[in-house]
Amino acid sequence: MKGRFLTYKSDKGGDHLMRKTGQVFTLLLLLTLLTACVEGDLKLKINKDGSGEHTVTAGVEKEALNRFGDRAENMMNSVSGELESKGYEVEFYEENGFTGFRAKKNFENVQEMEILPVSDGMTEAGVAPAIGNVPVEMTTEGGIFTTTYKVEAELNLSNSGVIGGMQTLVADQLDLTFTLDLPLKPKSHNADRVDDDVLQWDIRTAGKTNVMVEMVVPNVKNIIIAGVAGIVVLLLFIFLLKKRKKQHDYESPL
Repeated sequence: MKGRFLTYKSDKGGDHLMRKTGQVFTLLLLLTLLTACVEGDLKLKINKDGSGEHTVTAGVEKEALNRFGDRAENMMNSVSGELESKGYEVEFYEENGFTGFRAKKNFENVQEMEILPVSDGMTEAGVAPAIGNVPVEMTTEGGIFTTTYKVEAELNLSNSGVIGGMQTLVADQLDLTFTLDLPLKPKSHNADRVDDDVLQWDIRTAGKTNVMVEMVVPNVKNIIIAGVAGIVVLLLFIFLLKKRKKQHDYESPL
């Protein structure tokens, strides 16, 4: 199996992911000012070949959306429209008292994935994210048959400057999560929930959210080479045994 699927989280790619993640949560924080409750999830599914699928889910309480009318609805439509222009397939949903949208996009290479830009309306209103570069650290430990990847990141919305530092006042109105669907079971992690290969973190709007994933990826090439070499050695050993047996039979007296 190729090990490149995790390189997305290192250096520039990792900063890009977390920075764009912050932009989505900025939108949801802004919506909180207009509504009673907001739910949002960023889901990243990574396949073994390095391809992936990104899903953005954002919804608000239907009752609150109706109460605030066009303002909140126009913001949702603006963001979903931008996602459509970026190649996402957007569908609207109404379930469990919430209404919103889910936007999905497939990627041949997850390293080239662009998540969600700041909307023009938010930029014009001066509500561009102040998340900045989120620290992302990746360490790699190579072995003969496996490579261990460890990714650590910290998302801190409390110091972002979003909505004037009012995150603590609206934290109970937000249900924000980050979901990571991996191609194999991680060795260790600090996710709040786990379902086999799927990890999910609760995003803390009034504090720090630490994300840690450690995975062991087989070095298929080295395993195959070692396997072939082992077969060759075994065949050579059998050949030598047979050769010695023939010599022994030939030298033994009748």
